[in-house]
Amino acid sequence: MAPSTDPPQHEALGALQTEAISPLAGTMESLDTFELCVAFNREEAHVASSITSSLPAIAALVDDLVPRLRSGGRLIYIGAGNSGRVAYMDCTELPATFSADPAQFLAVVAGGSRAVVEAVEGAEDLHDDGADKMHELQLSPLDTVIGIAASGRTPFVLGALKIAMECNAVTAAITNCRPSAIEKLGVTHPIAVLVGPEFVTGSTRLKAGSCAKQILNMISTCAMIKLGKTYRGLMVDVRAVNDKLKARGRRIVSQVCEGRPLLQNIRPHVAVQGTTENDGIDDLDTTIDALIQKCHGSIKLACAVGLSGLEPDTAKQILTTVQGDLHGFICTLEAQAPVESADVGQQEDYFLCVDGGGTKCAASIASRRDVVAQGVAGGCNLNSVSLEEAVDQIRSAIGRAVGSLNGHSQGTWPRFQKAWVGIAGLHHSRQAKTLTCRLERLLGVSHQDGSLSLTCDTSLLSSCMSTDRSINGCVALIAGTGAVATAFRRGPNDAISQVGRAGGWGHLFGDAGSAFYIGRRAIKTVLASLEESQGELSSSQPLSPLQTAVLQHLNCDGTDLLSTILCTNAGKQTSRLLIGSLARVVTVLGLRPVDPDQDALNILQDAVECLVDLLKRLIKARVSDPSRSILALSGALMKVEPFKDLVLDKLKSQGIAFNATVLVEDPSRYAVDFLARSSHIKESVRDWAVDSEAIDVTSQPLLSPCAPLEQRTGSTISV
Repeated sequence: MAPSTDPPQHEALGALQTEAISPLAGTMESLDTFELCVAFNREEAHVASSITSSLPAIAALVDDLVPRLRSGGRLIYIGAGNSGRVAYMDCTELPATFSADPAQFLAVVAGGSRAVVEAVEGAEDLHDDGADKMHELQLSPLDTVIGIAASGRTPFVLGALKIAMECNAVTAAITNCRPSAIEKLGVTHPIAVLVGPEFVTGSTRLKAGSCAKQILNMISTCAMIKLGKTYRGLMVDVRAVNDKLKARGRRIVSQVCEGRPLLQNIRPHVAVQGTTENDGIDDLDTTIDALIQKCHGSIKLACAVGLSGLEPDTAKQILTTVQGDLHGFICTLEAQAPVESADVGQQEDYFLCVDGGGTKCAASIASRRDVVAQGVAGGCNLNSVSLEEAVDQIRSAIGRAVGSLNGHSQGTWPRFQKAWVGIAGLHHSRQAKTLTCRLERLLGVSHQDGSLSLTCDTSLLSSCMSTDRSINGCVALIAGTGAVATAFRRGPNDAISQVGRAGGWGHLFGDAGSAFYIGRRAIKTVLASLEESQGELSSSQPLSPLQTAVLQHLNCDGTDLLSTILCTNAGKQTSRLLIGSLARVVTVLGLRPVDPDQDALNILQDAVECLVDLLKRLIKARVSDPSRSILALSGALMKVEPFKDLVLDKLKSQGIAFNATVLVEDPSRYAVDFLARSSHIKESVRDWAVDSEAIDVTSQPLLSPCAPLEQRTGSTISV
């Protein structure tokens, strides 16, 4: 086809940003190979940061795209040369990765399919050819058309976008120049990312090509997530078409169904010869393969059956009603069934306690005689994770405990007589009622009848008050990654209420005295000392023990200490835990029996001062009377005997004497044990810190499985 007789106005190509000469051009040929690779890598690294300013525009495009795809609309990429090939690559990956309908995802490349594998010179200049391609597709307002043109002036792309706009399709343009002809069209979502001159002048297959690939990856992947094509980051809609993907499909089913009675749910629906209830992992894989085959290769449907135990056709119907979203499927299950999976015929009474902290979630199960099973999963602090993630971690921890209880990981869930769930962050969360409903459905217990107690994690330590009925108060001091002090008081009818709280603000505002606080102080101390000794360090002036230990722990040197901390996975949670891990380094140095490091000891003593200050706030407010209260210590720092002794010595030096001191190393085990042993008595536990109102969460009486503490000042018992 001849070029259009009505082409767009030609820009001066030499003025385009994509045609600019790189500052490296004059010296490029003189670099050795390694230097050349370093320079190239440095240029490519600018791409991701350049995209940052366009993220709002990209997000708006995805929000417009998703409902149209859900309604049957199409995503159509338009490009020429490298831009067209990048578009074609993105489209071809979607059906296999997400089971996307190929008819909904199209790449229109100037020069046709031949141009994908070889250059078709002149095709990009055919303005009318781009328009004709759009006419052939019979566009509708449900369609989304994205033009990719690094220069912002490619005639083929401009012609296609003009027709798309006339058909009222949603339009977008990705370019690396501004101003540009493509932006002047008035597309719905203009995305201009200025990546600067190319490493080789004008070679837009480099940074411009990387930019287009990253943006298209972002658009299609985020759209697939919004369409329910993933679950907790897993490709639940992947097509298992080869050995690698079949193995991935099996893993996905196992990972999604973790904590559920997977084998029990699968077996009624598949026939696998030679398998038994005690089969190992190979037979589990065989059973999952048979289920996937029965689900016609759908990993998502196999997950739904594994989660629910429903017939595949029934599970498919429910999935359809929630638009294929597994999160929605699980919520539907919980709404329909009060108990996830209960062994109705069990003779044993079981009790459950969950200690949901920021670093880990621990679940303990007890019979009336003893603690019989425990399980651990990831952190579920409601200030750090979503409600859905918190419920998933709680489910995983309980599932692992149940697996241990039944002797294998795919056992049935028992019916719990009582459950006490303590969750970090509940104090500041507005989701207490929603979480209560989710836990009632998950565990088959009820807040209303008292079989479910939902409190902050610190409330688990209030059980220490049951060791002596003459004691009417408890102050729980937790010093782990975070730090918080909570006061409890025994009221009428032995009801225990939370009456005070200090700290627990989170790492952004303090967490004074915590492992994070100690780690942060260590980093600041090292940074300050390195700045003071600039230009003076030598073999005769080596690094201090604290400097050496911190840098070795972080595997960096003084020049990149700050960047190592700030850029750790670019994640606040990961950086927080990395900083908190330095507390171990500081305690080892500062508390060693011989020649303790003074810098480290100063940091620890400051942390102790902060923890004691938390306690003093509760005592000052006359919330707690130490002489009639137990001090309950918990958290990773309190398990370090010399550090705990520093805290107790500091209290003693300030004349603060509690009736007794208890070290609780495992709150979930401790709480579930007394919960089970005292199940014949009814007592209330209140958490007054949820939604600024007193919420009565009935629990079992706080009777200790340990021997009563002696009423003597300073006594310490580890439980």
